[in-house]
Amino acid sequence: MKSLKKAAAVAAAAVLCVSMSVGVFASSPTDPEIPSVWGGNGTDKDGNKVTAMQTEELSKEVEEILKDEEQVKEILKEAGYEVTEDQNAVVLGAGNIELVDGQWDGMEMPEGGVDLELRLETGSWDWDTNTYVENETLKDLKDGDTVYVLHQKADGTWEVLEGTAVVENIYGYTYYSVKAHFDSLSPVAIVKIMSNGEVVVLDKEEKPVGTIKPGEKDPVGTIQPEKAEGKGDSKVVKTSSATTKKSPKTGN
Repeated sequence: MKSLKKAAAVAAAAVLCVSMSVGVFASSPTDPEIPSVWGGNGTDKDGNKVTAMQTEELSKEVEEILKDEEQVKEILKEAGYEVTEDQNAVVLGAGNIELVDGQWDGMEMPEGGVDLELRLETGSWDWDTNTYVENETLKDLKDGDTVYVLHQKADGTWEVLEGTAVVENIYGYTYYSVKAHFDSLSPVAIVKIMSNGEVVVLDKEEKPVGTIKPGEKDPVGTIQPEKAEGKGDSKVVKTSSATTKKSPKTGN
């Protein structure tokens, strides 16, 4: 299994390098519906360079979730984002991402997490027609757009992170990637929200989770007081930028 994972990582690295010159990602013919996130590069909190690669295929359960727009929207809603019926949640790419060392072996997440720029698949090869098909989900994505990173953690729960799209032209080819901070890695999916043909930013509601008296301290240190207008108490809001939920398919 370890040798298979290393072989997959090496193959992914080769594809990533080739893509920089020819702009082509070859994807599996068995699942052409979800574009790949092959991996990318970044740094840890100390500025050390790190490399991330897709080393395993997505599970069937994760595939089913990501192919169901309503389940994708539900994950976003559970994270506090306001998603309307007329908005579309479009999966730009997904993959099982892992940090790898110079020998393409998996490595532990550094303390403090990593800032990664993950490369999105610009197209795939249709083995039935023997033609190259562009990734249409990237249409209308512009440099600096806000996208959403759906990350399934080891315990099966989902968190939603916000990322920034990077669109650049290199030697006549357009490349797409997403910058985001990660404290752990596993299945990730990059999602854009479309409304009236444009990429939009979702509103996020702050949900009070309790009240404390002014001057009191939160006993567990996970929330902070925010002064409520016209009242002697303070609202308490979560300070974490990521919200977790159970799998919408299994409920576990």
